[in-house]
Amino acid sequence: MAPEYFDPIDAIEVKQDGYTFYIFKMNSKDLREIAYTSPRTKDRKKGIQRGLDKKRLAEIGEYLQQIDPPGILPNCIIASFSENTTVKDGKIRILRKPAGEAFVLDGQHRLFAFDPEYSKGKTMDLIVTGFIGLNDQMKAYIFRTINSTQKKINPSIVYDLIPMLRDNWVEFEDLRSQYLVQELNDDPSSPWQDGIDMLGGRQRTITQASFITRVKVLLKKGNIFENTEENEFYEQVIQKELLFEYFWAISETFKVAWKNNRYILCKNTGVAAMLNLLKDIVNDMKSKGKKLTDDKGLLIIREDFKAYITKIKEVSFSSFEYGSTYLGEAGIKELTELLKKKIFQ
Repeated sequence: MAPEYFDPIDAIEVKQDGYTFYIFKMNSKDLREIAYTSPRTKDRKKGIQRGLDKKRLAEIGEYLQQIDPPGILPNCIIASFSENTTVKDGKIRILRKPAGEAFVLDGQHRLFAFDPEYSKGKTMDLIVTGFIGLNDQMKAYIFRTINSTQKKINPSIVYDLIPMLRDNWVEFEDLRSQYLVQELNDDPSSPWQDGIDMLGGRQRTITQASFITRVKVLLKKGNIFENTEENEFYEQVIQKELLFEYFWAISETFKVAWKNNRYILCKNTGVAAMLNLLKDIVNDMKSKGKKLTDDKGLLIIREDFKAYITKIKEVSFSSFEYGSTYLGEAGIKELTELLKKKIFQ
C-alpha cells in the first residue's frame, strides 16, 4: 500500500549555518493529526520536553474559541519532520502518518489545544517552521535554545498597552486599575507625578505592574472600590480623587521618605500596606458621621486622611530598618497590622 501524503504545500526555504528549514502554513487539524511529542522521563534518560499540561491546554482552547477579541495564533509552530517529508520546486510534501511524522519542538500546547476536547472543533491555518530529518542531538539543542533564551516580557509593558485596546478586550479590574495608576503617574496634580516606572525599569521606587497589583485589591468584592453601582466609590473619577487625596496626606506627612529609594514607603511593600489601610480609614470616617461623597463628587480631603496618617508618623519606613524585616506577602501583612494598631489603638 502506497504511503499517503497531504497535498503539496508552498514553502519558503531558509538556510542558516549549514541547516535548512522551511516556512509554510498548515491547517491545525492536519498538523495535529501527524504531530507528536517526547516528554522527558523521570529517569532523565529519554525525551526532550515537559509533558502536556491539561490545564494549559484548556486555557488555550478557551482562548481559541474567542470571537471578540479574536483568538489568533500568529507565532509559529516549530517541528522536525521525518525524512519521508520531501521538498521539490518550492513545495513541501508531508507524509500523512498519524502521531508519528512531525515532532513538535516548540508550540506543543498551542497545537494540541486544537483537540476538540479543548477547542470544541475550532481549526485554523498555522505558521509552521519545519526541519526535515533532525537527529535527537539537534532536536534537544533547538528545544533548549528556544526555552533557555526566551525572556518573559516585563508585565509593566503589558499593562501599558491597555489604553490602546478596546475596553471589552480587557478585564474590568485591569482596565480600571491601569487607568488609576496612569493618572497617579501622569497627572500634574498627583503626588506621584513621574514617580512610577511605567515600563517596569528600576529608575523609580515602584513599577506600574506592582502598583496595579495593589490597586486591584481595592476593586475586589467587599473592598472600597468594589464594582457595584450602589458603591459610592464606584466612579473612576471619585476613585482617582480619593487616591490623590490619600497619597497627598501620606506624602506631606513623610516628606523625606516620599519617592525616596532609601525608604520602603513608596516601594511595593509600603504602597501595599498603605492601600491595605484605606478601607479601614474610610469606614472609620463613616462611623464617625463624616459625609464621604455627594452628587458633586468626593468630599474627603487630605486633611481628613492626615488625622489618621499622623498617628504613624514616628514609623521611619527606612530601608535600613524595615527593608529586611517586612518581606513578601507575609511581610506586607505584618506591616499592615503594625500600622493598623498604631492608627486605631
